[in-house]
Order: sequence, then C-alpha cells, then structure tokens
Amino acid sequence: MQKIALSMRSSTLMALVALYFTLILNYAFYAKVLSIHPFTGAAGDYFLLTVPFFVFFVLNAVFQILALPLLHKVIMPALLIISAAIGYSEVFLDVYFTTDMLENVLQTNFAESSRMMTLPYIAWIVGFGVVPALLYLWVKVDYRVWYKEIGYRIGLIVLSAVVIVGIAKVFYQDYAGFVRNNKSVPALIVPSNFISAGINEIKRIREANMPYTQLGLDAAQEKPDDYRHFTVLVVGETTRAQNWGLNGYQPQTTPLLAARGKQIINFKNVSSCGTATALSVPCMFSGMGREGYDAVKASHQDNILDVLQRAGVEVIWLDNDSGCKGVCERVMNKDITATNDPQYCKDGECLDNILLSHIDDVIQKTHKDTVLVLHTIGSHGPTYYERYSEQYRRFTPTCDTNEIQKCSNEQLVNTYNNGILYIDQFLDKVIAKIEAHPELEAAVYYLSDHGESLGENGVYLHGTPYAIAPEQQTRIPMIMWFSDRFRQNENIDFDCLERNAQQQSYSHDNLYSTLFGLMDMNPNTSVYKKELDIITQCKKP
Repeated sequence: MQKIALSMRSSTLMALVALYFTLILNYAFYAKVLSIHPFTGAAGDYFLLTVPFFVFFVLNAVFQILALPLLHKVIMPALLIISAAIGYSEVFLDVYFTTDMLENVLQTNFAESSRMMTLPYIAWIVGFGVVPALLYLWVKVDYRVWYKEIGYRIGLIVLSAVVIVGIAKVFYQDYAGFVRNNKSVPALIVPSNFISAGINEIKRIREANMPYTQLGLDAAQEKPDDYRHFTVLVVGETTRAQNWGLNGYQPQTTPLLAARGKQIINFKNVSSCGTATALSVPCMFSGMGREGYDAVKASHQDNILDVLQRAGVEVIWLDNDSGCKGVCERVMNKDITATNDPQYCKDGECLDNILLSHIDDVIQKTHKDTVLVLHTIGSHGPTYYERYSEQYRRFTPTCDTNEIQKCSNEQLVNTYNNGILYIDQFLDKVIAKIEAHPELEAAVYYLSDHGESLGENGVYLHGTPYAIAPEQQTRIPMIMWFSDRFRQNENIDFDCLERNAQQQSYSHDNLYSTLFGLMDMNPNTSVYKKELDIITQCKKP
C-alpha cells in the first residue's frame, strides 16, 4: 500500500503555521483586546483591524527563521502543544503566562499539577496542539536549492518586516497608547509569552551564581523577662479576604474565631506581595517589600528566619503545601505530606489538621525561644472540595470536581467557603494547643499568601499580573492572637492594636519587622524597620 504524504514548501508550511497561531491559538488575546477596547467604528478603533495582521507577520518572520532542516520538526510541534496547553488556561481561566507564572509552574509539585489535568483540558491540548503537531510532522517539507531557499526566506522576512513597520508607522500612537495602558495583555500572545518567560527564567538561573549575603549580623534579643517566647506563624494558601467571616462576610465562615471575641485581632485591609505562592512566600520573608522585591537577590541573601536563627531563636518550618520556595532551606524544616498519613492524606495532599500533632512535639522538644512556621494548603484550588473533611461540608450544593467552569457560582463559592470553615477550626485548634501551655509568652500570627478569583468577570484561580489583578487575588485575611502571659508582660496597648487593625492598611511588607518585634529583638538592628512593625506601633510609652 502506497504511503500518503503531503509535500509542501517550507516557506508555505511556516506561513500556514503562523496563520494557525494567529487565528486559532491566539483567540484569548483578541478577546481580551476587544473586551478592553471594543470596536465601535470610531477613528481610534481602526488599529484593531490591523492587530491580526501584525501578529501574523511577526510570527511568519520568526517561523521562517526557525524552519531549519530537521530541527523544525522538533521546535514547531513543541510550540504547538505548549501553546495549546497555555491557551486553555487563557481562554477559560483568564491566566496570563508571565515569568512569575512560569516560576510558579516550575515549583508546582505533581499532586498539585495533576489536579489541573481535567478531561476538557486534555481534550483541548489534543485537539488544538497534538493533532496539529502530528499533521505538521506528516507533511513532507520540500526545500529549494540552499541559496534559493535562503534568498526566498530572506525575501519573506523582509516582506513581513515591511508590513510590520508600515502598520507601526500608521498606527503607532494607537498601539503605544493601548500597550502603555494594558502592559500585561501581550502576555496572552502565544508562543511569544512562554518563550519570553523562558528566556527571563534562564537569565534568573544564570544570575543565581551571585555571592550569598548575610544580613542582620547585629541582630540580638533584648528580652525584658525570663519567659519563653513562642510564636506560631501560620502561612495560608489562596484564602481571600472577601470570604473571610471576621471581615463581615455572610454567611459566617469563621464562627470559631469569631466566638473568641476580642482575643482575636483581625486586620481588615491587608494586601499580598504577589498573586502566586512562588512570588509571595519568598517576598514576605525577604524584607524587601513588594515594590523593591528581586527574586534572584532574595534567594542569595538572608531572610527573616535566617536572621532570627543566627540571633539564637529556634526556627522550625513544617510544610503541608508545595514547599517553602527556598525560604526554609537554612532552618530546620520538614515536609509533612511525605508522611502520607491515611487519616489526613490522599494522592499526595493532606488536610491541614495533620500539622496539629506536631505543635506539641515542637513545644516539648525545644527549649529556646521559638518561631514555628506552619505552611498550610489552605484554600488551594481548583480542587476546593478536597480542602476539608466531610463534617465541614456545611454550605451546599458544592462543586466536587476540578472542572470548576462546569459548576455554578453558588456551588463554587459554597465549596470555597467550606474550605474557610476548615481553616477556621484549624486556627482555633492551633490557638487551643498554645493555650494549653500557659507558661509560654506566645503569639499566633496568620496570614494568607494571596487570594483567589472564583469566576468574577470570567477570572478563575490566581497568578494574574499584580498590576491588573482583581482585589480578590491581592486582598488577604490576617489575624493575631496573644496568650495571657504575652498580654501581661508586653507593654502593648491592645485597644490601639484593635483600632489600627480596623482602620489602617497593612501588607506582607509588615511581616519581617513584626516578627522581629514579636521575638523582642534589638530595635537598633540594621534590618529592622520600626514603621513596619505592627506591634511596636502600639507600644505604651
């Protein structure tokens, strides 16, 4: 039987692939452009008609360069499949693929990523990525004599450049104005978005050879008493302020914390450093602040945990999420999910209550002042229904699938709220554990790493570039609780603290110096910023 094959000139094949990318794989980009700037027929709208041509000729020029014998049979199918995978998240979840998003993907564990692999997602990748890639491989590429091939390709690249320059010259002001006001939108264009992100990530890796810097070498404790200080820092995951019961949300999602009344200091207006764990967690511990945060620099210098440990504080990190993102590398740490306790764990992920039994162990086995960090899985999606046990399935109907777009808004929000109920009982139990040790001068400090979108304006999950992220992804819950011994010994006006919590704005930027203050560190230390220490702001004269 004769094998059927389609023969095509390389230049023609590249142009067809560029057309496929332009018209099909970049649908999300055009949809976003038109949602921001609808075409009404006004004079300032006509540049929109040139956008597909601009995209096509840019891609055509690049693809003509990539059409190298043999290599293009690897490069182009890979671009097609990866672009299809990213395109699904762009179309249905409104995800922007930036360098930070790539960093988040690279740091995602298997259990977390496997929950994203829904049947519609796989079908989309196969239909829009794998099948076109196989068709591409099936085509027999017909090359001209080498010098004619090079000349013809150069001619097509020059033609594409002429069109690109022509469009830019005529509509420069329109394009410049649109991009200036919507800087994140180009991050929707495949394959340029993930290629650019990949290049930036390689630059980060190359810069990783920079020397390590120790900070806060002058840090030391100035304890006014002989009681043991014990701070439990609970780092949440994907919990947003909007659904936090203590903020006034109805139905009540934090009944146990609310029942504690004035014991709980609830901070109503708190913003995160980023919209993804891979950025927010290193940022909040770095002391750089959101505006000055540099991921490469942060990974090559001490964070607050390193400074405290060197000053004599026992620092322990227990992780029930996707890792500490480098923050706990130099302190004692343990991946709790590795225990795979059947009472709490399933398919590589565990309910947060698995952390509770370790609190007593730490109290009993450590004798110095201690900071215990509990990194929780919190409200992590899209499998929100796996974040709580059956007894906390109080809000119904629920969305018991990772295909969250198929659920109604009521189902999705109910499921998310059930997860917050579980967080509420977890935090209540953490406090109860500390209450059982009245000899400790203790504090419990909880804050989430970032928020979450639950379909508002068609946006789901998190990771949207901060500049355009909805506040559902950037506003987070934060609370503090203090033991009786702490309240007695520390010279703090708790009415002032409560008042500030309701009226002032705070962020992840406050964590570094506040943790410093909680452990009674010398305020004259070089890395300490008094204006960011939430506690010190309410010290009595």
